[in-house]
Amino acid sequence: MKKMMIIVVGLYSCLLLASLVFADAGAAKLAAERCSGCHSTARICEKLGNRSAEVWKQTVRRMVSNGAKLSESEAVAVADVLGAAKPGSKPLCQ
Repeated sequence: MKKMMIIVVGLYSCLLLASLVFADAGAAKLAAERCSGCHSTARICEKLGNRSAEVWKQTVRRMVSNGAKLSESEAVAVADVLGAAKPGSKPLCQ
């Protein structure tokens, strides 16, 4: 019984980690698609690693108010990814 619980908890943890990795990749791809409609992703990439997560949240909110096509949940996800992204992160910086 203990062995079965360990296996179940282990599998759940792996699935949770995988979903977080794929969510980040999806949000980064979303940022690359939606943000590049108005400016190049190079403009974003030059700022990665130099701005706090809070500054990215403010920037994304401002871009949405300027017409960026992001739902509230998409905007939060994009801001979170940009706040955590390292310089040269893909798929934004290619």
